[in-house]
Amino acid sequence: MKNFVIITDSSSNMTPEQMREFGIDAIVPFHIYANGSEYLANDGWAGMDPVTFYAEVGKGLDMSSSQATSNEYEAVFRKYLEQGHDILSISCAEALSSSVKESYKAKERVEKDYPDAKIYCVDSYNCCYSLTMLAAECSKKRANGETIEDVYEWLLKERLYFNEVGTVESLTYLRNAGRVSASAAFFGGIFSIKPLIVYDGTGHNVAIEKVRGRKSSLEKTAEYIIKYAYLDKYNTVFISHADCLEDCKYVAEIVKAHFPDIQIDFRFGFIEPGIGYSVGPGTIIANFYGDPAIRDLNK
Repeated sequence: MKNFVIITDSSSNMTPEQMREFGIDAIVPFHIYANGSEYLANDGWAGMDPVTFYAEVGKGLDMSSSQATSNEYEAVFRKYLEQGHDILSISCAEALSSSVKESYKAKERVEKDYPDAKIYCVDSYNCCYSLTMLAAECSKKRANGETIEDVYEWLLKERLYFNEVGTVESLTYLRNAGRVSASAAFFGGIFSIKPLIVYDGTGHNVAIEKVRGRKSSLEKTAEYIIKYAYLDKYNTVFISHADCLEDCKYVAEIVKAHFPDIQIDFRFGFIEPGIGYSVGPGTIIANFYGDPAIRDLNK
Protein backbone atom coordinates (compact mmCIF):
# COMPACT_ATOMS: atom_id res chain seq x y z
CA MET A 1 0.00 0.00 0.00
CA LYS A 2 1.34 3.41 -0.99
CA ASN A 3 2.01 5.88 1.79
CA PHE A 4 0.10 9.16 1.89
CA VAL A 5 0.68 12.46 3.63
CA ILE A 6 -1.82 14.67 5.44
CA ILE A 7 -1.67 18.40 4.76
CA THR A 8 -3.76 21.24 6.14
CA ASP A 9 -3.56 25.03 6.34
CA SER A 10 -2.72 27.38 9.19
CA SER A 11 -6.37 28.19 9.91
CA SER A 12 -6.30 24.85 11.77
CA ASN A 13 -4.68 26.71 14.67
CA MET A 14 -2.09 23.97 15.13
CA THR A 15 1.17 24.77 16.85
CA PRO A 16 4.37 23.06 15.64
CA GLU A 17 4.20 20.84 18.74
CA GLN A 18 0.63 19.80 17.95
CA MET A 19 1.56 19.17 14.34
CA ARG A 20 4.14 16.64 15.51
CA GLU A 21 1.82 15.18 18.15
CA PHE A 22 -0.99 14.55 15.68
CA GLY A 23 1.21 13.33 12.84
CA ILE A 24 0.40 16.09 10.37
CA ASP A 25 2.98 16.25 7.60
CA ALA A 26 2.66 19.86 6.45
CA ILE A 27 0.78 23.08 7.10
CA VAL A 28 0.37 25.54 4.23
CA PRO A 29 0.42 29.00 5.79
CA PHE A 30 -1.92 31.94 5.50
CA HIS A 31 -0.29 35.39 5.43
CA ILE A 32 -0.70 38.28 7.81
CA TYR A 33 0.32 41.89 7.29
CA ALA A 34 0.98 44.13 10.26
CA ASN A 35 3.09 47.19 10.99
CA GLY A 36 4.22 47.32 7.38
CA SER A 37 5.60 43.76 7.33
CA GLU A 38 4.42 40.38 6.09
CA TYR A 39 4.41 37.29 8.31
CA LEU A 40 3.33 33.68 7.96
CA ALA A 41 0.35 32.95 10.19
CA ASN A 42 1.89 29.73 11.52
CA ASP A 43 5.29 31.26 12.19
CA GLY A 44 4.92 33.64 15.11
CA TRP A 45 2.61 36.51 15.96
CA ALA A 46 3.61 39.40 13.74
CA GLY A 47 6.84 39.67 15.65
CA MET A 48 5.08 39.65 19.05
CA ASP A 49 4.07 37.14 21.69
CA PRO A 50 0.33 36.25 21.76
CA VAL A 51 -0.52 38.37 24.79
CA THR A 52 1.15 41.43 23.28
CA PHE A 53 -0.50 40.70 19.93
CA TYR A 54 -4.00 40.78 21.41
CA ALA A 55 -3.17 43.88 23.42
CA GLU A 56 -2.13 45.58 20.18
CA VAL A 57 -5.28 44.37 18.41
CA GLY A 58 -7.25 45.92 21.25
CA LYS A 59 -5.48 49.21 20.61
CA GLY A 60 -6.37 49.11 16.91
CA LEU A 61 -3.46 47.27 15.27
CA ASP A 62 -3.59 47.85 11.50
CA MET A 63 -3.58 44.35 10.13
CA SER A 64 -4.92 42.22 7.28
CA SER A 65 -4.55 38.64 6.11
CA SER A 66 -4.69 36.49 2.98
CA GLN A 67 -5.12 32.78 2.37
CA ALA A 68 -2.49 30.32 1.23
CA THR A 69 -1.77 30.52 -2.51
CA SER A 70 -1.93 27.81 -5.14
CA ASN A 71 1.83 28.17 -5.65
CA GLU A 72 2.40 27.40 -1.98
CA TYR A 73 0.14 24.37 -2.16
CA GLU A 74 1.87 23.26 -5.34
CA ALA A 75 5.32 23.46 -3.76
CA VAL A 76 4.19 21.26 -0.86
CA PHE A 77 2.39 18.81 -3.15
CA ARG A 78 5.41 18.43 -5.42
CA LYS A 79 7.74 17.87 -2.49
CA TYR A 80 5.79 14.81 -1.37
CA LEU A 81 4.87 13.55 -4.82
CA GLU A 82 8.56 13.48 -5.71
CA GLN A 83 9.07 11.28 -2.65
CA GLY A 84 6.42 8.85 -3.91
CA HIS A 85 3.59 9.79 -1.56
CA ASP A 86 -0.09 10.29 -2.28
CA ILE A 87 -1.74 13.39 -0.82
CA LEU A 88 -4.74 14.13 1.40
CA SER A 89 -5.12 17.91 1.73
CA ILE A 90 -7.75 19.20 4.17
CA SER A 91 -8.42 22.94 4.04
CA CYS A 92 -10.39 25.62 5.83
CA ALA A 93 -14.06 25.83 4.91
CA GLU A 94 -14.57 27.50 1.55
CA ALA A 95 -17.30 29.49 3.28
CA LEU A 96 -14.56 31.25 5.26
CA SER A 97 -11.54 31.24 2.95
CA SER A 98 -10.44 30.57 -0.62
CA SER A 99 -7.65 28.31 0.63
CA VAL A 100 -9.34 25.13 -0.58
CA LYS A 101 -9.85 26.65 -4.05
CA GLU A 102 -6.12 27.32 -4.17
CA SER A 103 -5.48 23.66 -3.36
CA TYR A 104 -7.73 22.63 -6.27
CA LYS A 105 -5.69 24.81 -8.63
CA ALA A 106 -2.46 23.27 -7.38
CA LYS A 107 -3.84 19.75 -7.80
CA GLU A 108 -4.86 20.49 -11.39
CA ARG A 109 -1.34 21.61 -12.23
CA VAL A 110 0.65 18.86 -10.51
CA GLU A 111 -1.49 15.89 -11.51
CA LYS A 112 -0.40 16.45 -15.12
CA ASP A 113 3.13 15.54 -14.05
CA TYR A 114 2.05 12.76 -11.66
CA PRO A 115 -0.89 11.06 -13.42
CA ASP A 116 -0.70 7.94 -11.25
CA ALA A 117 -0.73 9.80 -7.93
CA LYS A 118 -3.80 10.06 -5.76
CA ILE A 119 -4.44 13.66 -4.69
CA TYR A 120 -7.53 14.43 -2.61
CA CYS A 121 -8.29 18.06 -1.75
CA VAL A 122 -11.13 18.44 0.74
CA ASP A 123 -13.26 21.34 1.95
CA SER A 124 -13.37 20.51 5.65
CA TYR A 125 -16.47 22.68 6.39
CA ASN A 126 -14.43 23.63 9.46
CA CYS A 127 -11.75 25.94 10.75
CA CYS A 128 -9.64 26.40 13.86
CA TYR A 129 -9.32 23.40 16.19
CA SER A 130 -12.21 21.45 14.65
CA LEU A 131 -10.04 21.31 11.52
CA THR A 132 -7.15 20.10 13.68
CA MET A 133 -9.39 17.42 15.13
CA LEU A 134 -10.38 16.22 11.66
CA ALA A 135 -6.77 16.07 10.50
CA ALA A 136 -5.70 14.29 13.69
CA GLU A 137 -8.38 11.62 13.24
CA CYS A 138 -7.26 11.09 9.65
CA SER A 139 -3.73 10.61 10.92
CA LYS A 140 -4.90 7.99 13.44
CA LYS A 141 -6.68 6.09 10.70
CA ARG A 142 -3.57 6.19 8.53
CA ALA A 143 -1.51 4.85 11.44
CA ASN A 144 -4.02 2.01 11.80
CA GLY A 145 -3.40 0.99 8.20
CA GLU A 146 -6.43 2.50 6.46
CA THR A 147 -5.96 3.49 2.83
CA ILE A 148 -6.16 7.04 1.53
CA GLU A 149 -9.47 6.14 -0.15
CA ASP A 150 -10.91 4.88 3.14
CA VAL A 151 -9.78 7.98 5.04
CA TYR A 152 -11.10 10.28 2.32
CA GLU A 153 -14.53 8.63 2.39
CA TRP A 154 -14.60 8.81 6.20
CA LEU A 155 -13.70 12.48 6.04
CA LEU A 156 -16.58 13.32 3.71
CA LYS A 157 -19.05 11.54 5.99
CA GLU A 158 -17.75 12.79 9.33
CA ARG A 159 -16.75 16.41 8.74
CA LEU A 160 -20.15 17.74 9.87
CA TYR A 161 -19.70 16.06 13.27
CA PHE A 162 -16.76 18.31 14.15
CA ASN A 163 -18.24 21.54 15.40
CA GLU A 164 -17.81 24.83 17.20
CA VAL A 165 -19.64 27.14 19.50
CA GLY A 166 -18.16 30.42 20.62
CA THR A 167 -18.70 34.02 21.50
CA VAL A 168 -16.96 37.38 21.22
CA GLU A 169 -16.37 40.06 23.82
CA SER A 170 -16.93 42.95 21.41
CA LEU A 171 -18.71 43.24 18.05
CA THR A 172 -16.28 45.97 16.98
CA TYR A 173 -13.83 43.56 15.37
CA LEU A 174 -16.51 41.66 13.46
CA ARG A 175 -17.75 45.04 12.24
CA ASN A 176 -14.27 45.99 11.07
CA ALA A 177 -14.01 42.64 9.28
CA GLY A 178 -17.34 43.25 7.56
CA ARG A 179 -19.14 40.44 9.42
CA VAL A 180 -21.74 42.66 11.14
CA SER A 181 -23.11 46.11 10.40
CA ALA A 182 -21.88 49.23 12.15
CA SER A 183 -25.32 49.78 13.69
CA ALA A 184 -25.47 46.22 15.03
CA ALA A 185 -22.03 46.64 16.60
CA PHE A 186 -23.01 50.00 18.08
CA PHE A 187 -26.21 48.80 19.71
CA GLY A 188 -24.60 45.53 20.71
CA GLY A 189 -21.95 47.50 22.56
CA ILE A 190 -24.49 49.69 24.33
CA PHE A 191 -26.57 46.76 25.53
CA SER A 192 -23.64 44.35 26.04
CA ILE A 193 -25.11 41.92 23.52
CA LYS A 194 -23.01 38.81 22.89
CA PRO A 195 -23.76 36.46 19.97
CA LEU A 196 -23.40 32.70 20.19
CA ILE A 197 -21.77 31.54 16.96
CA VAL A 198 -21.64 28.09 15.30
CA TYR A 199 -20.90 26.63 11.86
CA ASP A 200 -23.73 26.09 9.42
CA GLY A 201 -23.84 23.13 7.03
CA THR A 202 -20.94 24.30 4.89
CA GLY A 203 -18.86 26.11 7.50
CA HIS A 204 -20.19 29.67 7.55
CA ASN A 205 -20.06 31.28 10.99
CA VAL A 206 -23.65 32.07 11.99
CA ALA A 207 -25.19 33.57 15.11
CA ILE A 208 -27.83 31.31 16.65
CA GLU A 209 -28.59 33.27 19.79
CA LYS A 210 -27.82 36.60 21.41
CA VAL A 211 -27.49 37.06 25.14
CA ARG A 212 -26.76 39.97 27.39
CA GLY A 213 -23.52 40.06 29.33
CA ARG A 214 -20.20 38.23 29.25
CA LYS A 215 -20.99 35.70 31.96
CA SER A 216 -24.22 34.69 30.25
CA SER A 217 -22.42 34.17 26.94
CA LEU A 218 -19.85 31.89 28.59
CA GLU A 219 -22.55 29.88 30.35
CA LYS A 220 -24.49 29.55 27.10
CA THR A 221 -21.34 28.34 25.36
CA ALA A 222 -21.07 25.62 27.98
CA GLU A 223 -24.75 24.74 27.56
CA TYR A 224 -24.31 24.14 23.83
CA ILE A 225 -21.31 21.90 24.45
CA ILE A 226 -23.32 19.94 27.03
CA LYS A 227 -26.26 19.57 24.68
CA TYR A 228 -24.50 18.76 21.41
CA ALA A 229 -21.10 17.20 22.17
CA TYR A 230 -20.76 13.40 22.06
CA LEU A 231 -18.34 13.34 24.96
CA ASP A 232 -18.86 9.63 25.58
CA LYS A 233 -17.49 8.95 22.08
CA TYR A 234 -14.85 11.68 21.77
CA ASN A 235 -13.87 13.19 25.08
CA THR A 236 -11.49 15.91 23.86
CA VAL A 237 -12.72 19.50 23.68
CA PHE A 238 -10.44 22.18 22.27
CA ILE A 239 -11.07 25.75 23.35
CA SER A 240 -9.12 28.47 21.60
CA HIS A 241 -9.12 32.00 22.93
CA ALA A 242 -8.00 35.55 22.26
CA ASP A 243 -6.14 36.05 25.55
CA CYS A 244 -8.94 35.04 27.93
CA LEU A 245 -7.78 31.71 29.30
CA GLU A 246 -9.65 32.06 32.60
CA ASP A 247 -12.95 32.39 30.73
CA CYS A 248 -12.15 29.16 28.86
CA LYS A 249 -11.52 27.42 32.16
CA TYR A 250 -14.84 28.71 33.48
CA VAL A 251 -16.65 27.14 30.51
CA ALA A 252 -14.72 23.90 31.00
CA GLU A 253 -15.64 23.68 34.68
CA ILE A 254 -19.35 24.03 33.89
CA VAL A 255 -19.13 21.22 31.35
CA LYS A 256 -17.08 18.99 33.68
CA ALA A 257 -19.61 19.42 36.46
CA HIS A 258 -22.37 18.20 34.16
CA PHE A 259 -20.47 15.02 33.21
CA PRO A 260 -18.87 13.81 36.47
CA ASP A 261 -18.41 10.28 35.12
CA ILE A 262 -16.55 11.31 31.94
CA GLN A 263 -12.89 12.27 32.01
CA ILE A 264 -13.01 15.20 29.58
CA ASP A 265 -9.72 16.32 28.08
CA PHE A 266 -9.94 20.10 27.68
CA ARG A 267 -7.13 21.59 25.64
CA PHE A 268 -6.61 25.34 25.45
CA GLY A 269 -4.70 27.49 22.98
CA PHE A 270 -4.56 30.96 21.50
CA ILE A 271 -6.64 31.70 18.40
CA GLU A 272 -4.10 32.08 15.60
CA PRO A 273 -3.48 35.68 14.47
CA GLY A 274 -5.14 35.48 11.07
CA ILE A 275 -8.48 34.73 12.73
CA GLY A 276 -7.76 36.48 16.00
CA TYR A 277 -7.49 39.99 14.64
CA SER A 278 -10.93 39.73 13.00
CA VAL A 279 -12.74 38.47 16.10
CA GLY A 280 -10.83 40.47 18.71
CA PRO A 281 -9.64 40.05 22.29
CA GLY A 282 -11.97 38.11 24.55
CA THR A 283 -13.20 35.70 21.88
CA ILE A 284 -13.47 32.02 22.75
CA ILE A 285 -14.13 29.16 20.31
CA ALA A 286 -14.95 25.68 21.63
CA ASN A 287 -14.50 22.81 19.18
CA PHE A 288 -15.88 19.33 19.76
CA TYR A 289 -17.21 16.16 18.13
CA GLY A 290 -20.98 16.07 18.33
CA ASP A 291 -24.44 16.24 16.85
CA PRO A 292 -24.39 17.94 13.42
CA ALA A 293 -27.88 19.27 14.20
CA ILE A 294 -26.11 22.23 15.84
CA ARG A 295 -25.33 23.42 12.31
CA ASP A 296 -29.04 23.77 11.54
CA LEU A 297 -29.95 26.03 14.45
CA ASN A 298 -29.85 29.18 12.36
CA LYS A 299 -32.57 27.93 9.99
